[in-house]
Amino acid sequence: SGEAPSEPRVIHYDPRLSADLGGLHVAPERQARTLLSLGFTIGAIKSADAFSDALFSTIEGKWPVTVPSWRRDVDGPADLVEEVVRIEGIDNIPSTPLPRLPGVAKPTATPEQKLERRARRAAAARGLDEAVTWSFLSEAEAVPFGGGAWTLANPISEDLKVMRPSLLPGLLAATGRNLKRGQQSVRLFEIGRRYLADAERATLGVVLAGDRRPRGWRDGKAASFDAYDAKAEALALLAASGAPVDNLQVMGEAGDAWHPGQSGTLRLGPKTVLASFGMLHPLVLKAFDLDGAVAAVEVYLDAIPPKRASGFARPAYTPPATPAALATDALVR
Repeated sequence: SGEAPSEPRVIHYDPRLSADLGGLHVAPERQARTLLSLGFTIGAIKSADAFSDALFSTIEGKWPVTVPSWRRDVDGPADLVEEVVRIEGIDNIPSTPLPRLPGVAKPTATPEQKLERRARRAAAARGLDEAVTWSFLSEAEAVPFGGGAWTLANPISEDLKVMRPSLLPGLLAATGRNLKRGQQSVRLFEIGRRYLADAERATLGVVLAGDRRPRGWRDGKAASFDAYDAKAEALALLAASGAPVDNLQVMGEAGDAWHPGQSGTLRLGPKTVLASFGMLHPLVLKAFDLDGAVAAVEVYLDAIPPKRASGFARPAYTPPATPAALATDALVR
């Protein structure tokens, strides 16, 4: 009983397929040695030890590659290309972008969207965790930050009645929930909109609470965040957003929600405020049921001056050409 031995499978292989299918240019002699070392035979060449330039030169056109009996997974020329490419190294395949065809729309992200993306990546790279909080607040939560300029006529709850004038109330509420659940160090950020009387303002908010450095045998007592930590975050985020940090001035008058003497603003000139930073006022922390000192930052993304144009103008969008069959008035139904 049993089955008769199957005939060896022969694949006619073109060595140019390594570049056409695999994207990797490999010399034919090197491909032949690779396949022979894996147990394949090429014409009269039965093994890598039997390979010679004289014998290899007798093979013309496509190679008659015989598949070994134990390689039932090899079924065609594409499988031989895969064998060659994996031995050469897939990481050696060059990355080649596809050509952009006429009529394909180019990226349409606005400068404001690109700015927010850079700021978000920079904040995450600095170890901050992104939070997404409500754009609505209670009237009591909005009062320390100047009060809400917009009130909803039919709010879903009295606690979500006022459009937020700052991102910090939502971040402080999230910070309190994390601290009550045992988190020793909270570093949150959010990118969103402040709703002021004149317009919506793109803003990046940061809250630092708990331990900046945990207690340990090496450093001793735990260290809390201070105003200098907030200033460092503000400068780093402004630099990543493209602001001219070398020209900024540190000035006071951050607002009633900030601790006097432990807060300030970063300004481009006396009037353009790019960021507020420092420690929050104890009365604000009490309103949000937070114990201990809390540092915060607000970066006003809409106030960052745009970079000067480089003189390069992107070509206008070109719609795809209309097929000739559709260009006539008479359509076949």
